[in-house]
Amino acid sequence: MRRSPHGSRRLTTRAEVTSRLAQAVADAGPGAPRAARLGETCRSILDADGIAIVLACTLPQRLTVCITDDVVARVENLQDVLGEGPGVDAYRSGRAVAASVGPDDAARAWPVFAEAALREAGPLTMLAVPVPVGAEVLGVLTAYRTGRGRPAPEAELTTHLAAAIGVTLLHDLEIDHHPDPAEPDGEPAGVWAARAEVHQATGFLMARLGLSPDDALALLRARAFAAGVALGEVARKVLDRAVDLNPDGSTSRPPKR
Repeated sequence: MRRSPHGSRRLTTRAEVTSRLAQAVADAGPGAPRAARLGETCRSILDADGIAIVLACTLPQRLTVCITDDVVARVENLQDVLGEGPGVDAYRSGRAVAASVGPDDAARAWPVFAEAALREAGPLTMLAVPVPVGAEVLGVLTAYRTGRGRPAPEAELTTHLAAAIGVTLLHDLEIDHHPDPAEPDGEPAGVWAARAEVHQATGFLMARLGLSPDDALALLRARAFAAGVALGEVARKVLDRAVDLNPDGSTSRPPKR
């Protein structure tokens, strides 16, 4: 360990980080929410204001495993709805992505997200780090600090945490980390069931409107952003036939050419 600027000892090695996470899972007990305990442990280790652990960040099966507070929830929902932001980039690139959102920061890579995040959460810094499973990326760990002038959490330590979380989640939650968005008729199993409605609504729009998986998901996201609601809420309304996303308002599938 080494000492922080405030004089307290900080975890710095993989062994120390893994041990701390393992203890958090063990302390949770058989009936306690282990994912929430993991998130709170990460928040404490990184001296962050909030933590999000999200799997399959850009896919219809996207699953939020843990969010520690309402501010993080609002920002993560924006990334989900808009399909852009540091977490999205970290998942796609397999690299850590740091970001600062504030009135004097243009966040050129994600102008729509940055503007909406500032409006929803105020100034903040974010560090999004891929959660690896072998050579693949399972999801993203994002650490948040709110307020002006605060640096993002330490990248090396966050990377250690993300690696330990990947092993913990794969073992503890028995996650199938090979979701296939090209098979909309497949049923998400186990932990993926929480994202089933978005997955099903994407498949419904593909079949009904003749769209690709990416275009169907983009249509859901556009409606969610325009309505200012979560993606899952729009998906639920599509499946309940409470909202029609067909541009011409018809209820039949367009003819094949």
